[in-house]
Parts: sequence; C-alpha cells; structure tokens
Amino acid sequence: MRSRLAVVFLKEIRDALRDRRTALMILVASVLTGPVTLVLVASFVSGLEERASTLRVRIAGAGHAPALVNFLERADVEIEKAPEDYLAQVKEGTLDAVIVVPEDFHERWLAHEEARLELVHDDSRTESGPATRQAERLLAAFNRETAYLRLMARGVSPSLNQSTKVERVNTATPRQRGAVLLFLIPMFGILAPLLGGMTVAIDSTAGERERGSLEPLLANPVPSWVFAVGKWLAAWASATAVVVLTMAGFLAAARLYAERKLPSLLSFGVPELAAFLAVIVPLAAFTSALQLLISTYGRSYREAQTYVSYLATVASFVPLVVMFSGAKEQAWQLAVPVLGQLMALQRVLRGDGLSSADALVPAAVALVLAALAVAAVARLLRDERIVFGRA
Repeated sequence: MRSRLAVVFLKEIRDALRDRRTALMILVASVLTGPVTLVLVASFVSGLEERASTLRVRIAGAGHAPALVNFLERADVEIEKAPEDYLAQVKEGTLDAVIVVPEDFHERWLAHEEARLELVHDDSRTESGPATRQAERLLAAFNRETAYLRLMARGVSPSLNQSTKVERVNTATPRQRGAVLLFLIPMFGILAPLLGGMTVAIDSTAGERERGSLEPLLANPVPSWVFAVGKWLAAWASATAVVVLTMAGFLAAARLYAERKLPSLLSFGVPELAAFLAVIVPLAAFTSALQLLISTYGRSYREAQTYVSYLATVASFVPLVVMFSGAKEQAWQLAVPVLGQLMALQRVLRGDGLSSADALVPAAVALVLAALAVAAVARLLRDERIVFGRA
C-alpha cells in the first residue's frame, strides 16, 4: 500500500512539473516578490528615520522672526530658506514642510499678542510626515521657552505652570516596533502555501476531471483514500517547497540588505527561519487539503481556480484585519487556522520567542482539519457525480 501511495505521489509531482511555465512563475514569484518588497520597505523606513534624525526646517520669511531663528540656531537646527514657489513644491512633494512667518510676527510677539505662524505641508504624502512632526515639535518647544521666559520676567516660577511632569516610558523594544512595520513577512508566510499548493491541487482534481483522465485513474484496484492522500501529499510538498523558498528569500534579503538598513528594528536569521517553517509547514498541510477538497467540486480547471481564489482572498484579509482592527492577542486565537499561525509568526518576529503552545496548538488544529479534508476528498472520489460529471 505504501508503494501505491508513492506512485500516486510521484505521478502528481511529475504532472505538476510538466507545466514548466506555471512552475517557473510560482518559483520566481515566491523567491523574488516577498524579498524585493522587504528591501523596498527597509529602504523606505530607513529613509524616514534619516530624515527624522536630521534637524532641518525650511522657513519662508525668517527675517520676520529673529527670536524663532535664534531659538532654532541654539538647538543646532539647520535652517533653509524656502523658495518663492514653496506652496507648489509642497503639493508636488518636492518639499516636505515649510514654516511661513508673516511680516508682523516679531512685533506681535514682542507685544505679547497672539503671533500666528503657518506650517504648510501635505499629509497625503507619507514621506512628509517626519519633517512635519519635527517642525511641530520645534515650534512647540519655542512656545514653551517663550512662556517660561515671560513668567520669569514677571517673577513667577515656571514650575507653577506645570503641576505634573510626565515622563514617557516605552516598554517596546526596537525589534518589537520593527515587527509592526515589517508585518509583510508573516503575511507572505501565510500566503506562500496557498500559492504553492494551488496549482497541484487544482490540476490533480478538476484538471484531471476536465481532461477525462480521472476515470481511468480511479478504475485501478486501489482504495480511493490512497489517491486522495497521494494527491494531498503532492500538493503539500509543492506548498512546502514554495514556503521554504519564500522564507529563504526573506533571510537572504534581511542578511544582505534590510538588517544593515534597519539594524535595531529587524532581526531575521536562521533561528527565526526555523521557527517560521515550524509554524507554516503544518498550515501548508491544511491549506493544500482544503484546496484539494474545493477543487474536487470544480468541473473544470478554471472553475476550480475561481473557487480556490476565494480561499486565498479570505486568508489574505486576516493579517490586514488583525493589523488595523487593533484586536488583542488571546489564547483561543491559536486554535483558529491562519489567525493562530499569524499570532505565532508575529511573536517570533517581535523576538518574544516561540513557546510550545504557540507551535503545537496551531499545528495540531491544522493537521486535524487537513485529515478531515482529505477524508472528504476520498469520499468524493467514490461519488459518480464527481468522477463522471464533466463540463
């Protein structure tokens, strides 16, 4: 029986490799897409950090605010004169933020009247955020200093204006903050098995049904569960190969580029790779079995592809929902397919470590559901409507 299972497995692997264009597309996409995205994100984030670390402001009408200019110079802030067309350049994204000083600013400031400034920026551009926040912080510090000096000139202690002093204590490590920015690694980890097992699952069920090769295959004196398990193992092997290639690509991208750009935020080495594989490979068993079950109902390759795409869409929404909903982690979530794996992967990326429950609970649930799905496929392969009902 074991030899028959191996025959079915090898047969499905050979059939999948014959479609070289599809196999090449999946391999290239799995090896390049995620790592290239990681490199782009690392470059973008490091560029934002460099902008935020450089104290520089652009001022239009600096001559009308000598006190502000003096404050900025004492704070070692680099002051640049804004061009005449600063408004147009801010809209185009050439300039990030410009402080505009009206002509009567200094006179009103000296008279202790409300002296207005304008901070021109475009908050629809993500890259302008650090410069805008930096200018806001500097202007707030100038306001505080002005208030302190005016209180002291009147013989009032500035501390009377501050009944409470708040000191921020951030418990998040740099790596934990980086995990929020680099959520794409767990997201690609969830999507990789779906992409890797899809072609084999569809071709070995709906594809053979459409070609008419499923009938003579099942006519062999072999139990239907052998065919179901063999096809599932082939799809699982394909999904696992894509997962390994995708995660290895992330490892290479992190080691060669991203970790040097974001040394304090990102750490993705061999231990993290092993933990990711320990979580994702059991998930690949479940997704491959579920894709096989869904594809069995397809009367043609295209119809099954449509059904399977719904599964990929639902799975791809889970990381986004978790990220933007602000849902807190709870123990029961480990037992929910995809959600449990996502929780475990995020903990690995945050550097919290992978506990036995984080690895075993999602894996056990995935394998049990995979076994149920494969059993359902074996039962369907004995149904004449499935075997003979071609489009």
